[in-house]
Amino acid sequence: MRKINKIIGSVLISSIALQPTFVVALEKKETVYANLDYTGTPYKTTVNNHLYVDNSEKIEDETELKDILNINGDEKFELNDNKILWESTGKDIFYQGTTDKELPISISAKYYLNDEEKEVDYILGKSGKIKIELTFTNNSYILKDSKKLYTPIVATIGTIINDKYNNNIEITNGKAIDTGTKNMLVGIASPGLYESTSLEEFKELNKITITYDTTKFSLNNIYVVATPKLLEESDFDIFNKVDKLSSSMITIQDNMDKIESGAKELEEGSKTLINGINEISKNLKYAFNAINKLEIGSVTLDSSLKQIISSLEQAKATLADKNIDGSISQLQELKNGNNNAISTLTNTNNSIKDTYINYGLSNFSTADELIAYLTNQGLDQTAITNLVTCKKTYEGNNSLIYLLNQNNLAIDTTISSLTEISNSITTLLTELNSALVQVEDGAKQLSNGLTQLKSGVDKLYNGSVELTNGASLLNSGTSTLSNGIVTLNKEGINKLTDYTNKFKNYGNKAKELINLSKEYNGFTSNNTNNTIFIYKMKSAK
Repeated sequence: MRKINKIIGSVLISSIALQPTFVVALEKKETVYANLDYTGTPYKTTVNNHLYVDNSEKIEDETELKDILNINGDEKFELNDNKILWESTGKDIFYQGTTDKELPISISAKYYLNDEEKEVDYILGKSGKIKIELTFTNNSYILKDSKKLYTPIVATIGTIINDKYNNNIEITNGKAIDTGTKNMLVGIASPGLYESTSLEEFKELNKITITYDTTKFSLNNIYVVATPKLLEESDFDIFNKVDKLSSSMITIQDNMDKIESGAKELEEGSKTLINGINEISKNLKYAFNAINKLEIGSVTLDSSLKQIISSLEQAKATLADKNIDGSISQLQELKNGNNNAISTLTNTNNSIKDTYINYGLSNFSTADELIAYLTNQGLDQTAITNLVTCKKTYEGNNSLIYLLNQNNLAIDTTISSLTEISNSITTLLTELNSALVQVEDGAKQLSNGLTQLKSGVDKLYNGSVELTNGASLLNSGTSTLSNGIVTLNKEGINKLTDYTNKFKNYGNKAKELINLSKEYNGFTSNNTNNTIFIYKMKSAK
């Protein structure tokens, strides 16, 4: 069934009451035939127009053609400037004309024999290594922000090379199919697409090269079919989906920045805690040595007691100054931050989970395996990049969730250790004070008090050593976590964010090309619904 497009022009009504009414065709199809010489220079361009008609009223059309001929009926016409008025019998109208207008795609052909450029007539009948280089130039563009934006025209070339005199046949941007007696060559070019998008994947689409070895060179016709009506909005639905991914990446990036900042603060806090605990251990060791001297009589009782009391008070003040409870509170806040980050990452993965599962992205251990598979499935580069990004995001988020959960376990263990040691220190300090009071109350309890005091200080010192080791492990873990998060943020999340923004920018360019494709309304008129260009390059035997 024919696709009925919107009527191009409004119905024209004559100012004279009895003058007949003119209408435009339902649809107009234009086929341009261009004959080229060996070098690609056009020497004759013929255009066939097909007007779709459903009534017997006179049909008005517009054209820039010369030498117009009705090629499928007896309908007569009147030509006035670029307006052509057809009589109508209710049947479709087919007419033909010629034009000297520059074609939207220009082709330059060069021929090489054994890597030396030669004229076709010189190479005919000779043997050697042949190279045919076809360079395509897009002449249809607009200027936007001082930059050329080209109409997205895709050209498909085709030719046949026999097997009798030729072998080792290859073609770039295409494929050579051997049927047993001859090779059918098909290639694709889209000049201007790289300049419009700056995508490296499109950089070589302005040239097609054919190479082969021959024992007797001849040149068959080379045909090129080009159309500017290739891009449709549905082809770029993936760019709409990337907007959602971009939003999720922004959320991930914000939270990763917060996690990175929190990890650095935790690392600095753990360093401060280690310094404080080292001071406590130092004072406790000093107290232990003083008690030992008192016990062996190397110092007087009064002097030793004063040193012991002073050292314990310093240890108690240092402990209070370091505020272990505050450190525990900070660790708990970090854990809450980790949980918020886990929730955000989980929500992000839920938003792309269907795509990850539906495409079976978990079946590929590496991105290279996935790219190879999708390429074999015929997906274009844009879709492949999007799916690889989805895989990396989903699996990277899972890894980060695991890392944050492990960090929460380490924090829980540290909080438990800090709480237990803090309680032990407080209890021991109370016991030591009580023991010192007993020592000061009487010499009778001196021996027992010193023994109890020495044992308590020894336990307290050993506890501080354990606390130092735990704090060192915490500092090492927080340092590793901080470095890991910084690396993940820099090498992973930041790059993913950059890729997403770049991909989104490509989507905007693609939409501009869609609009430019829609605005192409014909080669020799401005009211054509569909235009096809067929180039025929001259053969030589």
